[in-house]
Order: sequence, then C-alpha cells, then structure tokens
Amino acid sequence: MGLVERNLKLILQVLLLAAIAIVPFVRVNELYFPFVSGKAYVFRALVAAAFFFWVWLLLKDQESRIKVQKLFKNILVVAILVFFLAQVAASFFGVDPVYSLFSSVERADGVLQYGFWVLYFLMFLSVFREKRDWKLFFAVFAIVAVALSVYSWFDQGWQAQLYGVFGNPAYFATFLLFAIGFSLVAFERKFFYPGLVHYGFLVAAGFFVVTLVFTQVRGVYVALAGGVLLFFLLAILFLRKENKKLVFFSGLALLLGLSAFGGLFAAKNTEYVQHTRLLYRITEVTEIWEKGSTRERLLNWSIALKAFRERPLFGYGPENYASAANRYYDYRIGKGEPWFDRAHNQPLDTLATGGIAVFAFYAFWLGSAAFLIFKIAKKRKILSFLLASLFLAYFIQGFFLFDLLAVYLGLFPFLAFLIYEEQRVKNPASASSLSLRATAGKQNTNHLTLVPVALVSLALIYFTVVIPWQANAAVLKFYAYSESKLYRESIPFLKEAMSMYSPYTTWEVRKRAGWQLSNVLEYEVHEDTKPEQLEAIKEIYEFMTPELEKFLEARPSDPQIYYVLGRTYRLGSEKLGYNDLDKAATVFQKAFQYSDLRVEYFNEFSKVLLSQGRVVDAEQALVEYTGRLPREWGEYFSSLTMGHFYFAAKEYDKALEHYEKARETGYSFVEVLSEYSRYLFVAEETKNYEKIIAMAKAFLARWGPDADTYFNIAVGYLNLGDRETGREFFRKAIVMKPEYKEYNSFFK
Repeated sequence: MGLVERNLKLILQVLLLAAIAIVPFVRVNELYFPFVSGKAYVFRALVAAAFFFWVWLLLKDQESRIKVQKLFKNILVVAILVFFLAQVAASFFGVDPVYSLFSSVERADGVLQYGFWVLYFLMFLSVFREKRDWKLFFAVFAIVAVALSVYSWFDQGWQAQLYGVFGNPAYFATFLLFAIGFSLVAFERKFFYPGLVHYGFLVAAGFFVVTLVFTQVRGVYVALAGGVLLFFLLAILFLRKENKKLVFFSGLALLLGLSAFGGLFAAKNTEYVQHTRLLYRITEVTEIWEKGSTRERLLNWSIALKAFRERPLFGYGPENYASAANRYYDYRIGKGEPWFDRAHNQPLDTLATGGIAVFAFYAFWLGSAAFLIFKIAKKRKILSFLLASLFLAYFIQGFFLFDLLAVYLGLFPFLAFLIYEEQRVKNPASASSLSLRATAGKQNTNHLTLVPVALVSLALIYFTVVIPWQANAAVLKFYAYSESKLYRESIPFLKEAMSMYSPYTTWEVRKRAGWQLSNVLEYEVHEDTKPEQLEAIKEIYEFMTPELEKFLEARPSDPQIYYVLGRTYRLGSEKLGYNDLDKAATVFQKAFQYSDLRVEYFNEFSKVLLSQGRVVDAEQALVEYTGRLPREWGEYFSSLTMGHFYFAAKEYDKALEHYEKARETGYSFVEVLSEYSRYLFVAEETKNYEKIIAMAKAFLARWGPDADTYFNIAVGYLNLGDRETGREFFRKAIVMKPEYKEYNSFFK
C-alpha cells in the first residue's frame, strides 16, 4: 500500500472513528429533539464523506478492492445485507412506505438510516483489519465512554438517573454495556500490555459498571447480570483444567452475587430498601403488573403479537408500530404516553413491523454472529466467552428497549470485530488476518471517475443532512417564538419549514407545528389575548389547517394527525370563530376507522358535539363507547370517561357522581395531576368539601408535603366551619410557601 493509499485509509479511519468520538456528544438545542436530531445528522454527514474516500481507496488500491470482495463471502456480512434488503422490501408492503424508509424527527431512524449503518459497517470492516487498527478503536471507544460517564455524574439535569448526552438513561446504559465489554476484550487481548494502560481498561470497565448501575435502568441491569452469569458459567464449565484461578473467582463471584441478590430481595419490604431509590429500583421488578413501565411493556408485547397475527408475512412495515398500537389500542398503556411507536422489545417489534419476511433474516444475522463466536471459541476460549456474554447482554436489553443510534455505535463495531477475530483464528500465521500481502501492484486511478462519487456524497449530505436540519431548525423556531407569544414573528419560520421538501421532514414539521398550534389555541387564546396576537394566530390557523389536511390525505395511518387536526378545528371554531366543527366531526369519524377504542378520539369527538349543541348525541356516543370497553381495562374506566364528559359539559354534579364511582372501583386520582385537579374542581363547584379534604390527604400520602395541597385542605376545613383545623393546615402551607400569608385574615 503506497503513501496515497495509506493516507486514504487514515482519513477513512478518522471519519469512522469520529462517529464514535463526536456523535455521542452532539446536542443541538436549536433542533427538535436536541439529543437525537443532531446526532443523526452528524452521523449521516460523516458516513457520506467517508463513502467518497472509501470509493477512492477501492479504485486506487487493488488489495483493498479484493478484500472488500471477499467480505461479501462472510456469513455475517451476508446476513446483515439481506436483513437490510428485507426491510426495504417490507417497507413497500407496509401501511406507510415513506414513514418506513425515513422515520420521524423524534426517532431519526428508519430503513434508510439503517442503510447508513450498513455502509458504515462495510467501510469499518475494510479499513480496520490489523491489530493496530483495533487498538486505536478500543482506545477511542474507552476514552469516549469515560468522558461521557464523567459528564453524566456532573450534569444530571432534572433526572435522578444518569443519562450522559443521550437524553435517556436507557440509551446511555446500553452504550455502557458495550463500553464494559470492549474494555474487558481489550484487556483480555492484551492490546496495550504491559503497562498502566493495560490495567486502565480493567479500571475503566469497573467505572462503567458503577455508572451503569446509577442509570437505574432495570432492563439493562438484567442484561448485565445475564452477560456476567453466562461468562462465569462458561468459565466454570470449560476452563476447569486450563485456568483454575479464573474458575475459582467465577464460582466465588457467582455465589456472592446470588447471595447478595437473594438477601436484597428478601429485604425488599424493609424501610431501608424502600427508601433507598437505587435498591428499590432493583427490587420493584417483582411488582410486574403494579408498575406502569413494566405493565406497559407487557401490553405492548401483546399488541405486537396481535399485529403479527393480522399481517404475518410483511407486518405493518418497519417504523409503523404506532399504527398497530392504534388499531389495538389499550388505555392501560396510554396513561403516561398515549402515542406509543415502539413495542419496546426488539424481536417482537421486528416481528410486528416486518413479519416473517424480516424476522427470519433478523434471526439469521443473530445466528451468524453466534456462529462466529463459536468458531472463535475453538482457539480463544476466554475471548469467545467475553464476546458471547456481551452479545447476550445486547440481546437481553433488546427485550426491554429497541435498536437505535446509541446501540448501533457499539453493535456494528462489535460485529466487525467478530469478523476480524474469526478470520484471525482461521489464519493464525498471518500478522494481519484481513490484509493481503504481495498481491497485484498499484493501479492508476482515473480521477474523473471520482467526480460522480463526489456528487453522490455531496447529494447525500445535502438531502439527508442540510435540508432536514434547516426544516427541523425552522419549525423549532416557530415553536419557540409562538411559545413566547410572538405569533407574528413566528410565521416566517413556519412558512420556511413548510417550504422545504424532504421526506425526512415534510410531514413531520407539519405535525409538530400542528401540535403547537392546537396547544396555543387551547391555552393561550382567551378574553385577555391581545387583538394583534389574535390576528396572527388566525393567520397561522388559516395557513396550517390546509397543510394538516394534506398530511391526513398523504398519511392516513398516522394516529396523531386525527387528534391534532380534529382538535385544531374544534378550538378554531370555539375560540377564533371559524365554522369548522363539521370538519372536526368528520376527522374523528375517519379516526374511528383506524381505532374504535382510543379514548383521545372519543373525548375530543364528544367535545365537538357539545360545541355543536348536540349534548344528547355526545352523551349517547360516550355511553355507547363505554358500553363496549374491554373488561380488563378496569371497572373504573367507564365511570372516569363519563366523568370527563360531564366535566366538559359543565354538569359538575354528574361529573362528581361518576368520579366517585371510578374512585370506589379502584381508580386513584392522585396518580395523574390533571385528573386530581378535575376532581377537586368539581368537588368545589358542588361544595363537597369533605371530598376535597379526603382527596387532598390522599395526595399528601402519595406524594409527600405540598404547600398547595395543605392550603386546599385548610380552605376545605374553613368552609366546613372547622376554623381551628383549617388554621393548622394553613400554617403548614405558609411554611412551605410564604406568599399564602396574604390569606391570613381568613384564618384568624
């Protein structure tokens, strides 16, 4: 390899390592979903740039070209490629091919994004093929993971869990799984032996474990435990004669670990464990149905299986799980987040969205990776045990999460390393298992052939990075200005976002802007709204509603567009004077064809009917709806839904009556702040002060001391004529919130 070829290889390695060294730290607050969007855009730009130099290297160096050709004979490479092609094919048989290919702004994923990762994987394989290349990779990955971990300890933000710069503790924890595995692999392979750096990898692995523990992500806890357990069991079973020290350590660690976990779960009901968040997070996994996050995952898994049974061959299409979740809507999932777009189980998500056609190739690449690990085990047992444990940990965490950028940053280099090690085991005499010596000489390159390649790279950057970035940033500026009530100033940014065509953002920016418009109408348009602000809001409304209508026509399987457009029509009619209630009713009638149980649709539909003066029709629609609700949702749900209807109809006596039925049949209003507030409001309107006091005390028992709640109790007692007890709670309120002192005169 000549000087030019070596420089091209170096440039490629720098660009590919930059995806690991730079992308995790990217956070662009000027974009929607700042922890996600910027990372995806920078990654695409790096891959597109690397593609140009990769093709140049292949044209220039015959050795590299032959090596890449040989890669396509590797079973794992073939498996990854056919899995990608299967996803492409399934996209065109799904409910929304465009969404399958390009995904959403929130996820920045999709089949074509996976294609970027496949390209990254192939380029990585072609230039990381010697020991020194992998030493560089492991060093970079460890340094990045250390930096991310240190940062997470000093910048937790509002979360009690560590999340680094990934914005989500689960994403960060999964990244740390690979950091732990890679550090131990580098240590076992003695890439930096002897010296402090060698032992530094062992220390780093310990630091990553501690950091992972404090992410408090239970699914990754299970994954880590599964990986560790597998390593210890393999060591005990297969190294009894070769490495007695490791076998003894494995047995001892296994015994101590099982004893510690057994003791922890035996003491799970003690006050110390209950009040130590970290320990409680571990032990609460036994409360499978009681915990919302666990319950929601189990219900989502059930929906995924229903979706597979409905469309077994090609599924709903990659990325289109939200459509399946809408069709098989379950209220118990939607309490916290009603618009689920993932099954939170990678195998089941693949089955539901890709059917057998994609799942078979998903299983094929998993099996191919396991096969390579088995081949490595013939010559390097401990290394293969580490690789198997890391692979199992990845697979287990996938049962509680899903594959995404934070996972792929570790996964694809891991798969490339499997191929490197398998080739190395196959050709032990070669100093570099993936390099060719004394092959054909240099080849002159006609540099004109690089022109179309450069144009392709630039086009990729422009269409997959520049335009989506600009549209994303523009719609966020619309959000920021409108959130600050600068409605007139927000309009140019809205129009700018809408004017940019990109399948990544064309419909997404409309949905985000639609959500913001409906929220502005709901909360910011009232009798005190300034006339000039009202005029600007009307202009936004008149511009946006046709765009949302186009969205509905183009992507009728999107669950959110019906709610956004229908709600916008209703609020525009009620607050801006437009005559769009019939349009709103029509939108929800269409929505019922896709989901005849989604409570968000029915609640909004009933409000539309109320606005039309059709009180009896609205009541009848809700009675019919509650009459066919699944029993497993709970007896309380029908009463709760009717209570919300009567609340909207301002029939507070009936609202309280149904709320009481919901409470008596097991519903806890204190779990959802908005519903707790509604209960207090209707109780106050109907002068049921005893119920206000009882519910407020239940809130204190659930959430602890709260000034507003103390004040509500004080006012309740005051209205019941018990001034002394009211004064007692009033004192507690002013201790926590001194501004309540202005009401002193009422409690004297």
